[in-house]
Amino acid sequence: MIVIEHLGNVQPGTKCSAVFFDTERIRREKEFHAKLYSQNGVHDPEIRRAMVASNVPDDPYWLVSLKPSANAPGLAPRLYRVDDRTGSVFVEPTAK
Repeated sequence: MIVIEHLGNVQPGTKCSAVFFDTERIRREKEFHAKLYSQNGVHDPEIRRAMVASNVPDDPYWLVSLKPSANAPGLAPRLYRVDDRTGSVFVEPTAK
């Protein structure tokens, strides 16, 4: 799988699952984020659009979850977005 090839050192026993986000699912995800930001006080439409755009890709992608085995305590599941067209892993914005 592309994510495992990209990351390199995925521990044995790691569970991998993936969900495909097509254009309809992306539209719904964008609506969800816009509503969430609005409910949290972001009322300017341009700012809200920019926030949604920075968190939700426009093109179809796979949301991939890697969950460490039960024998690897202390490791949390990791999520990655993989571009459906190129197979590359999206770089997620860093937390500030």
